[in-house]
Amino acid sequence: MSDTFSRVRERVTPPPGGLASNNSWKYSIESTPNSKVWKQYNAVTQPITGRAFETAEVCWDSTHPGPPWTSGGPFKKLKLEYVSPFGVQAIGSYVTNSAGYVVTPVGNGHIKYDGGFLPPGDWPFFADTDMNQRRDLLSPSLPDMGRLDTPAWDKTKPKLEQGGLFVAIAELKDIPKMFQTTAKAYKEAWELSHALFAPRNAKTARQLFMAPKKAANHFLNHNFGWVPFVKDLSDFLSNLRDFREKIGILSQNNGKWIRRRSILENVFIDEVVPGWSGTGIHNVYPLNTQPANDTWVGTPKWEYRHKYQLYSTAVGSFRYYVPYFDVYSPEWGGLGSVRRQLMLHGLRVSPSNIYKAVPWSWLVDWLTPVGHDLQALQDAAFDNLVAKYLYSTTHVVHQLEFKQYVPFNSASGGPRTLTWTRTSSSKQRKGIDSPFGFGLSWDNLSPKQIAILVALGITRT
Repeated sequence: MSDTFSRVRERVTPPPGGLASNNSWKYSIESTPNSKVWKQYNAVTQPITGRAFETAEVCWDSTHPGPPWTSGGPFKKLKLEYVSPFGVQAIGSYVTNSAGYVVTPVGNGHIKYDGGFLPPGDWPFFADTDMNQRRDLLSPSLPDMGRLDTPAWDKTKPKLEQGGLFVAIAELKDIPKMFQTTAKAYKEAWELSHALFAPRNAKTARQLFMAPKKAANHFLNHNFGWVPFVKDLSDFLSNLRDFREKIGILSQNNGKWIRRRSILENVFIDEVVPGWSGTGIHNVYPLNTQPANDTWVGTPKWEYRHKYQLYSTAVGSFRYYVPYFDVYSPEWGGLGSVRRQLMLHGLRVSPSNIYKAVPWSWLVDWLTPVGHDLQALQDAAFDNLVAKYLYSTTHVVHQLEFKQYVPFNSASGGPRTLTWTRTSSSKQRKGIDSPFGFGLSWDNLSPKQIAILVALGITRT
C-alpha cells in the first residue's frame, strides 16, 4: 500500500492576541535607600515578535467510503508547538541586590522589576518551525516507514514453527569449536589482566594491541553461537513439555482469522545537547540586561535537553491453513501427527530452515533481506499464510527543553528554574501492499497466490 494521499489538511493556531501577545513590565526605584517606598520611573509594553504560530498541524490522508468507516490507509500527521509556555513566564517582583541606583529626580536605592521573562530565540538543532519543510514531508519527526516493513510482518504473524531444531542439529558440529573459543576467551582475559599491570615489553604490548580483536571474536561466538543455540534448546524443551497445548492452539486457529499485535520499537532518549549548557544567564530577556541581572546571588546555570521518544507497533489480521492441522482433513491422520511435530519443533526441510543452517547466513541477513524473503515465500507456499490487513504505526516526539536556573535573592522570592519547551510530534500509519506482505503488490502476485486469495474470498478493493 503505497503512501499516496488524496488530501492535505492544515490547522494553524496563531499567536494569542491581547495581553498574551505582549510583554509588559515596569521599573520602580525607592524614594530613599531601604525605604521600601517605590516610585515607578519606566513602563514598557511591546509585542512578542518572532512567533510564527502557537501550534501548527498538517495531516496527509485519503478519504474512505462511509459511514460506517470500515477501511483505512496510509496516514501522516505532524504537530508542532512553537514554545510552551507561550509568552512571558515567572511574572513577579524582582529587587536588585544593590541599593546604590540613582534615577534623577525620582529617587535612589534598590530598583524593583515587575514583569516576566521571555525564552532565548536560538534553539539548537530544531528546524521544524519551517512551514515549507512541513508541507514537503521533510520533517525529522517523519522517519521513513519502510524500515518497519520486515519486522512488522515477522513479529506480528502467527508463529507456526515454535522452535529451530533443524538449524540446531545442523550446527551441532560447531559446539566443540564454540567451547574452545569460550575457553580461550577466559584464558586471554586472564593474561590481559596481568598485561595491564605488568612492565611493558614486546609480549605485553602485543597482548594489549590484540585485545580488541580477541574481544570481537568472543562477541561473535557468544551472540551468534551460544545465544541462538541455547534459545533453540530452550524452545525444544518447552515444546516437549507443552506440545499438546501448542498443537491444540495451532489446530484451533487453523483456517481462522487471527488478530495479532506486536511492539516493534520503544525508544526514549533524554540527554543534554552537547555544547549547549553553561553558567550565567543565556539570553533570557530581560534577565540578561541591567538592572534585572542584579537580582540574583550565586551562579546561574542553563542547559538545553533533547528528549526523543519513538514508539512503533503493528496490528494485523492473519489466516493460515495447513491440511494436517485440520481434524476434518484426510491429512490429519497417518503421518499427520509426525508432520505436526516436525512443524512445531522447526524440523521441516524447508527453504528457510536450509538457508538458516548455511554458515554465515546471519551475516547476509544483516546486509540484505534474503532470510525474510525466503521465510515469506515459505509462509505462502507451505502454510497458505495471508493477511486481511496489517498496519505498522509509529509515534515520534522530539522535544527540546531549555532550563535556566536562577538563584534569585530572598527579596525576589529565592531560587527558581525557568523552563520552556519546543515540541514536534508525528504519527504515521502504513499498510501492506497485498495480503502477502509489504513490497509485493497485487499486480505482481503469482497465479497460485491469486488462487489462494480467491479461495479465502479476499478481493482487491
